[in-house]
Amino acid sequence: MPFGFLKGIAADVKLSDEEYVKNEKERFVPWSLNPFREPRAKTDDGSSERGEEGEPAPEWLELAGDLAWTSTFSSLTSNTTVTEPISVWNYAVFFGLTWHLWATQTTYDIKYYSNDWWHRVLFASQLGVYAILAAFSGSFNVGWELSSDTMDIFTGNATALTAEAIKTNEENSMIKSFRGVNIMLFISRMLLLAQYLRVLWYRRKSKQMWSWRFYLAPIATFIAGFVFLGCFMVMKDKPNSKSAAITQLSLWGVAIGIQVLAAAVTPEDPDKVLKNQGALSPRLSTLTVIILGEGLNGICSTLRHSINSLGLTPMMVGEALSVLLVLYFVWLLYFDGFRIRFSSSRALDEIWLWLHFPLHLSLIMLLEGIKNLFLYVNVLNAVNLISSAFDEVGTYISQYETYPEHPQTLEKLLLPLKISWSQELADLRTAEENSPDDPDTASNAQLYRWITGIIHSIFLLYNDEPDPEAELAFNQYIANNDTVIAADGNGDGSLSDKAVERYGELMAYSAHWLVAVAGTLLICMAVLNIMQRRPKNRFAWGYSLNRTAIGFILIVIGGSASNMIDNGNWAMWIIPTVAIGYLAATVVDWTILYFSINSIRKKEVSSGDQSPESGEEKGHYD
Repeated sequence: MPFGFLKGIAADVKLSDEEYVKNEKERFVPWSLNPFREPRAKTDDGSSERGEEGEPAPEWLELAGDLAWTSTFSSLTSNTTVTEPISVWNYAVFFGLTWHLWATQTTYDIKYYSNDWWHRVLFASQLGVYAILAAFSGSFNVGWELSSDTMDIFTGNATALTAEAIKTNEENSMIKSFRGVNIMLFISRMLLLAQYLRVLWYRRKSKQMWSWRFYLAPIATFIAGFVFLGCFMVMKDKPNSKSAAITQLSLWGVAIGIQVLAAAVTPEDPDKVLKNQGALSPRLSTLTVIILGEGLNGICSTLRHSINSLGLTPMMVGEALSVLLVLYFVWLLYFDGFRIRFSSSRALDEIWLWLHFPLHLSLIMLLEGIKNLFLYVNVLNAVNLISSAFDEVGTYISQYETYPEHPQTLEKLLLPLKISWSQELADLRTAEENSPDDPDTASNAQLYRWITGIIHSIFLLYNDEPDPEAELAFNQYIANNDTVIAADGNGDGSLSDKAVERYGELMAYSAHWLVAVAGTLLICMAVLNIMQRRPKNRFAWGYSLNRTAIGFILIVIGGSASNMIDNGNWAMWIIPTVAIGYLAATVVDWTILYFSINSIRKKEVSSGDQSPESGEEKGHYD
């Protein structure tokens, strides 16, 4: 019967349908579960058995939380490009504030999370906190009242009264952003405190894990929450004051520091009384992958610009390959190493977690810097192509004393810029006809305006949003009379350079620190490797010393060449230099691994043990 399956539409559940019964039991989520095991009756040998394991958080739930946190920070990266020193500080401070939310929640989850509606509701509340924090990131600026550059808001050609209104609006936006961030941080701490209070109630009910250190995490969370609330009150009562800005930054550091110290002395669980025996390593690995993916997504958008640009040259292909190699080697150096799933010390595990902050910050800055610098190198490549094409046109004019009707190379390069050579040539001849007394000055001025406009269009091709200050400089140049522009073009070209140099400075800023950040990332990996591995032989030490040595070399190179950005050749070698450094670190790592494996095999042969793992070590590594 084709519709025989409809017979069960009114039937009751059958226990014989094991798959359905199992699925329904797994889907059922109670309101609240005790995170502690209930001791069972003592066995014949006098020991007591513990209750069954608690159900860990579903992987999709953990992944959703990690993605929500990443989207919070990515909102800052999309709203703020690292083009000036204050942008770096904005990244570092906002990342520290949001990262500590993720770290403290993860520390709680791996010990006390249970798959119940209590945690699911609070998880949804945390998602709301992340979303609102993302909304406040647009005007987040730690230089408020501290940096003269930050308070010197660009107003263009606005009148004095309009300029004052623009500045007041920007300052109000910064203050609102700080207030919003502070109140969201306070709410986040209160949500986490509510979870800890519930754990304390279950601890008292179950009479488990008695230790004064057990109270440190909730106390630290409570203090941190009210410190953030204090920051909110300071920004409300004393806005527009330098003391308020200093107080706020200081209190942020105090709030985070208190929670770090509390986490470092968290009590151990030697008797395994907690149902949840989660580990930090998988969560940190997942977060690192997400950060790498977020950076790759941003870099892919720059590759889109390259494909739609004036043309792909072997140099640009090499740059793109260098970018991909850097990403691959970062992944290899971080993940293809010695990893312990369950640390022997909870305190060291917590310290290892917090040491990931400088690593993740360095990683994000590296990826953002590579994206910006790759765009800048694209611009340099496009300008070089245009310059070569104009040289061909100049050669033609020298030979035939007239403009070419259809210079194929130049016409092809102008198409992505939506510029027509024929139209520009017609405008050039019109300018000559309209100035019979001095046609040379008119034609030269028209030509120099056009060339500067082409370079300006190239910068706009690689910038999603025009910079107001750069646009003002360009418009002021275009507005000059023919005599001034012709004299500038025939002279040193300082006016035309100034018309586009703002874009160049913004896009090239990452070149000042990119190589040094790449070295810092390697050193962070070395420190984390020592903390987790606690090396006991020359090979184990070799991995960390390798990363440290190459990291310092990159920092020295980056520091020595930080002011060479005006050298276009160096700019094009920055990303390949990082790729070469990471390649060297990877090759040395695998060389050490080769000798380490040989030593292990020789010892196994001499001892007669062919097993690569001892029974004690099995199951502890992933």
